Amino acid sequence: MKIKKNDKAYLQDLKIDIQTSKDVFYQELALLFDKQQFLNLLSDLRQTYKVVDLFPLNDFEEELDTHLHDNHFEESVNVNLSKYYKAKELKKSFPDFYSFLSDENNMPEMLDAECNLICFEFNRPPYFVEAIEQAIFCGAVDDTHFKPTEAKVINFEEMGAWSTLERVAIFVSPTSTYEDVKEEFRKAKELMKSDKRLSYYQPRVDLAPNIRKYRDWYWKRIQGRTYQVIADEWVEKHENETTTYLDVLKAVKTYEKLLAS
Repeated sequence: MKIKKNDKAYLQDLKIDIQTSKDVFYQELALLFDKQQFLNLLSDLRQTYKVVDLFPLNDFEEELDTHLHDNHFEESVNVNLSKYYKAKELKKSFPDFYSFLSDENNMPEMLDAECNLICFEFNRPPYFVEAIEQAIFCGAVDDTHFKPTEAKVINFEEMGAWSTLERVAIFVSPTSTYEDVKEEFRKAKELMKSDKRLSYYQPRVDLAPNIRKYRDWYWKRIQGRTYQVIADEWVEKHENETTTYLDVLKAVKTYEKLLAS
């Protein structure tokens, strides 16, 4: 059998460490941060935002605040929009946002703007912004700020200035009842299935119970291991599981399809 050249081997140095005990969160984070297109942005992003040494994840907020404060006035940041496939779509749909990104601005404002641009590029909701910042500055992410479900007050005037993926919100009033909220929640779930603007939220293959295993095998393939070697190593550590090279092959292909979606 002819061995294919491993053209993804360089990604190993860019792999993001995902630290969360929640498999569903792990899946959502992995399916963004293992995308080759995202990993290819990292070196440029770290150069743009003057990342010399990665921050410890547990000191992320303090270290980032210090870094942005130190560079607030000294450094003006310019975003290279040519590296984003959806730049033209952004210019057409959100001209003010595109104009802001086209000019030089101070680092804190530009970091927030470019992380929102990355959400737009990869069709992700804005609650990925903080995780993207962690990936850039720490090379690792956790679920401290990753909140897919959150009750919050939304300032629509501010939202209008930025490109954000549409979200379904349930508004309540003093006269709302629990039954009212349950009914609107049912309608919201139906909208997520039928409205094209909400494609990210549509049901997908649920890998949550196996996501860590599938991701582990995916990265071992990038490291150059064969499917058979990966299967053999897995069986050695998990004697109660029957795993063949075909299982690994199917899992890696499934994971790659999810990354491409």
